[in-house]
Amino acid sequence: MYIFVSCMRKILLLVSLCLFNLCAYSQSETALTSLFLKAVENYTQEEYEEAKEKLVILYNADSSDDAVNYYLGMCEYALGDRDRAEVLLSAAAQLDSTNVWYQSALASVYNAKGDNFAFAAVSEKLIKLSPAQFKTPFVLCSIADAKLSMRQDSLALAYYNEALEMDPSYPPGQLGKVEMLRMQRNYTMFFINLTKFIDNPLVRPELKSDYLKAVLENMDGNLYYGFKNQLEQAIELDIKNHPEDAVAHSLRMNLYYLEDNYEAALEQSLEMAQAAIDSNNKDMLLEAYQIAGDLHHELGNRKECYRYYKKILEINPDYASALNNYAYFLCEEGKSLRKALKMSTRAVELEPDNATYLDTHGWILYLLGRAKEAKPFFKHAMIYGGKDSAVVLEHYSIVLEALGEKELAKYYKLLSEQKQ
Repeated sequence: MYIFVSCMRKILLLVSLCLFNLCAYSQSETALTSLFLKAVENYTQEEYEEAKEKLVILYNADSSDDAVNYYLGMCEYALGDRDRAEVLLSAAAQLDSTNVWYQSALASVYNAKGDNFAFAAVSEKLIKLSPAQFKTPFVLCSIADAKLSMRQDSLALAYYNEALEMDPSYPPGQLGKVEMLRMQRNYTMFFINLTKFIDNPLVRPELKSDYLKAVLENMDGNLYYGFKNQLEQAIELDIKNHPEDAVAHSLRMNLYYLEDNYEAALEQSLEMAQAAIDSNNKDMLLEAYQIAGDLHHELGNRKECYRYYKKILEINPDYASALNNYAYFLCEEGKSLRKALKMSTRAVELEPDNATYLDTHGWILYLLGRAKEAKPFFKHAMIYGGKDSAVVLEHYSIVLEALGEKELAKYYKLLSEQKQ
């Protein structure tokens, strides 16, 4: 009988302990739940610091809680710590991969950080989870851009086409598809789609001309010689649609220049100048005047060349390239050398490591009989690209010859001849 009572006492004691622990656990869970709800309330009221304090306690208690990871990540994002937000939201998305809000928040962080590849990867998941909500032209084009960067051309094209099916005039979709076709050298389709892009009123004029400028700067022989007419037509269309865009006029001028049609290029540079005046674009006006001056120089019209350079310096006395070119043109004629020296001095002050400006300055000093003063400028030019210019090397060899450094002069003369 005694043994039975003793066992019963032990059992009752164990049951009591279990009930106590269960009650304590229940109270603990209730407290944590209450803390979580208060944290969410703080978050919805944009009290991010207060919410974060509570959520850190919950995270330390259980770092595998997806909801805690999510809200703590959102607080970190709101407070500006994107890296920490990425870690937490990534954990939430892994803990519950079907939760649209977690994936969407993670995509927002990647987008804010400029991580296009990660943004595209999460966006693909979101489209599968909720196509009605996330299958938009923006998301589709973001994925396409990432695929294009990874050289997955067929996938990129599929996404661009899907975006354009939803919105045929969506500018990023048009531009992405055009650029992909250019990279593939599919020039027939490239120009068909480029025309649509240039004709799209939703695209900013400067974006059109900037893209055309990039095409001209990066074109190969197949594009220029095989599709020259289409290229000219694209530029003409851009000018027709946006006659006030000075950059568009400069592109047509560049084509004339490539053809050595200096007269037509000169006429176009003046149209470029007028467009710059109409749009109050000072930088393009200065560029147009300098092009006009250089073209007059090519055509042998020195007086007109100098007239345009004077216009430039009246607008901006510190326009370095104009100071340099004007000074060099004067020293070519061997006149007004002191005026030329003053301008080249200022150009070098503005850009002390420009090999072309250093050459001009050194050469003018030499022509003034100051070869010893000229030498340091040529030495400096050699460090900053002067060795790549036959003209700079030739000038330096002449200066060295004048200083009696014949062996070194021969060396630089030989380098110049090799460059030529």
